[in-house]
Amino acid sequence: MNFPDSKFWDFSVNTYRSGDVEKVCLQLQNEYNADINIILYCCWAGHNHVGLCDIDIEQLISTTSPWQSSILKPLRAARNTLKQHIIAMPADMIDQTLSNLSEMELNAERMSQLAMEKTIKLHDRDCCKDKTALQCTMHNLELYLQTLPIDSMDSVDVQIDTIISAVFHDKDTGKAVAMPAEATS
Repeated sequence: MNFPDSKFWDFSVNTYRSGDVEKVCLQLQNEYNADINIILYCCWAGHNHVGLCDIDIEQLISTTSPWQSSILKPLRAARNTLKQHIIAMPADMIDQTLSNLSEMELNAERMSQLAMEKTIKLHDRDCCKDKTALQCTMHNLELYLQTLPIDSMDSVDVQIDTIISAVFHDKDTGKAVAMPAEATS
């Protein structure tokens, strides 16, 4: 499938593959029904020095909800069912079907991201002049996480710290950029 170039997609792939980001994103998805693409969008917007508002988060959720409920969750469920080998099929057919489902799921994730980019065009937004990119990212994530059934934000601190460290990794020194105290509160 030929997709248009997308800086958001490139950012997402690089971030998702960094360290334990995949693992913690899947934890947030499984435990709190988080949409990984929205988490990544919040990070991408913040990294680009754009702070989102409640309406933006609502728009992102309404944009991705049909993708999640009608396409991504059924594909994910089918893939997970096949992985458990509870369906009688020859092993090579299971492997090929798993590969096909994974490709379909990845394509659907990418289409969902394209829809998000179309919904909120970052290049049309003003930069947050009174906040750092890190502070914008933390603000964006907090807005989204507040929409999830999370009892306490403390319960997701480790996951968020892992994601933030991947987004704000200092490539020259190989060390994660330290977060100022006000950005984590």
